[in-house]
Amino acid sequence: MELAAFIHEPKGAFSYAVNQETLHIRIKTKRDDIQAVKLLPIDPYNWKPVSKGSHVWEFAVKTIQPVEMKKEYVTRLHDCWFAEVPGFKWSRIRYGFILDDGQELCFAGSHSFIPLQEDSPPPADHTNYFNYPYILEDDLYRAPAWVRDTVWYQIFPDRFNRGAAGEQDNLLAWGSDEMDGPEKKFGGDLQGVTEKLDYIRGLGCDGIYFTPIFESPSSHKYDTKDYFRIDPQFGDNESFGLLVEEAHKRGIKVMLDAVFNHCGHEHPFWQDVLKNGQDSLYFDYFYIMDPDKPVVSNSMAATADDDDLGAHLNYRTFGFAENMPKWNTENAEAREYLLSVAVYWTERYNIDGWRLDVANEVPHDFWREFRKKIKGINKEIYILGENWFYSNPWLQGDQFDSVMNYEFTAAVTRFFGVHLQNQERFTAADFVYAINGLLVSYPKPVMQNMFNLLDSHDTARVLHICGDNAELVKLAYVFQLTYGGSPSIYYGGEVGLGGDEHHNRQCMPWDTAKQNQDLYQTIRRLIELRKQYNVFKETDISWLSIDDETGSLIYSKESQGSTLYVLIHNSPVAASLNLPVELKDQVLQDIFAGESVRLSDEISMEPYSFRLLVQ
Repeated sequence: MELAAFIHEPKGAFSYAVNQETLHIRIKTKRDDIQAVKLLPIDPYNWKPVSKGSHVWEFAVKTIQPVEMKKEYVTRLHDCWFAEVPGFKWSRIRYGFILDDGQELCFAGSHSFIPLQEDSPPPADHTNYFNYPYILEDDLYRAPAWVRDTVWYQIFPDRFNRGAAGEQDNLLAWGSDEMDGPEKKFGGDLQGVTEKLDYIRGLGCDGIYFTPIFESPSSHKYDTKDYFRIDPQFGDNESFGLLVEEAHKRGIKVMLDAVFNHCGHEHPFWQDVLKNGQDSLYFDYFYIMDPDKPVVSNSMAATADDDDLGAHLNYRTFGFAENMPKWNTENAEAREYLLSVAVYWTERYNIDGWRLDVANEVPHDFWREFRKKIKGINKEIYILGENWFYSNPWLQGDQFDSVMNYEFTAAVTRFFGVHLQNQERFTAADFVYAINGLLVSYPKPVMQNMFNLLDSHDTARVLHICGDNAELVKLAYVFQLTYGGSPSIYYGGEVGLGGDEHHNRQCMPWDTAKQNQDLYQTIRRLIELRKQYNVFKETDISWLSIDDETGSLIYSKESQGSTLYVLIHNSPVAASLNLPVELKDQVLQDIFAGESVRLSDEISMEPYSFRLLVQ
């Protein structure tokens, strides 16, 4: 028994409250080491006299009702065990574990392991039990119920659609390849989006995530000049209000991008600092590293050969972007200013969500205050952080509802992708291990609301990653749209818009002759099925077959008596797949093809194909 591999931590992804009467408990053990695990829950105040009439009391471990834990998932290194413990009348618990490797029993406690005999009672030392002190309503994770039912459509406004009245000076021809550089503009605007709301709804998407739309000199708008004004290129505040109104009429939610980590060089507060130095009212709104030196030196050019690219900077920035000075959100006035921005757009324009740019570089305390302010206006608003890596510290119910799930993106693209930078392609087993690791990294309620994307304005497009093979792209969307959480489609991905990470913000091709209509119809149908079958949205997965040789996967999901079987054949070569026992000799409905399927021991799969079977 490899006890050094035992992993558990109370309060977090391994121990969390679903509601005031239900706790979820997880542990990890060395893979293939432990055969069974029992959870030992007990109320921390459950003490009894050692004998009748005695004044000596002991921890009443003999009253414990053990709970069998389920081996839920397997990663390359660990077995992952899970138990749901309902019925907490008093909203508190102490607990330990009994590990069984088939030869020995061991009690796993909060500070030590204790060997046990077959009939031994649990250890009576209450200090060696893990503690979940109290489940408080205010501490519970809560996200809007509508999020898990939403399919998002991400729009980079300058490149999506130029409205009927959107002609401007100095615009590039729509669809031109001259897109490098933030100064290149094509004239996409909010009127253009409003004109295409029916297109977005027709695809099946019922949420729009806009990259920034506030006034800024660039095409990407992450260098904000005025947070209270829609960029004139896109329209005005009135046209945005009309867009929200028209979107809501169609059942489409609207989410804005909040860039509160930094502003742009042209922001008036920063310009005042540059002009007046320490005499500026806004000097402490930013991180000036040496106040006795000029904010901006004579030479603002860093070379690629420098060991320290930021050596020339006397102020903190986003990355080393000189035109994006970082806000000091620990300054009370700066904090209040930024919060007033969020309040303004939330109250006045009835938006449905905020995506928070560079969220993990802003203090937790700021986001806690942000949440209180915004949820106080609309408790059903969605708060989404841009975190690319492990994000549990932001997902405890006091900050974000979700994060952009780039961990999901990485796993999916490494299995279905062929153009991978500095990464090895996943085998089927690698992919399953990665997804399993992700599924146990976050509480189940959090996973239901994760923003699951295949690509974005910050990545290569999924078509490029898949080697411009639309059949591979379909498989990636099959997995995304049969996975739990809240999926997102980056504009144009549905019609085969490609591009590497430096050419990922092309103009939307509205000429149907330039669109991949087969890909569009596949994605539209998958979204339609996701809306029709709740089982698509469940986060729990049962892996039934994993075949590295054929690159094939078979997995199932269950919901309310319905079972979905997903078969994915990720190979350029046709193959006959051996079916797991759950599928042999079954008659099922292929809900994508719209036909009944009678199964035997095998099923033939074409190259890069899939089946969606429902029982």
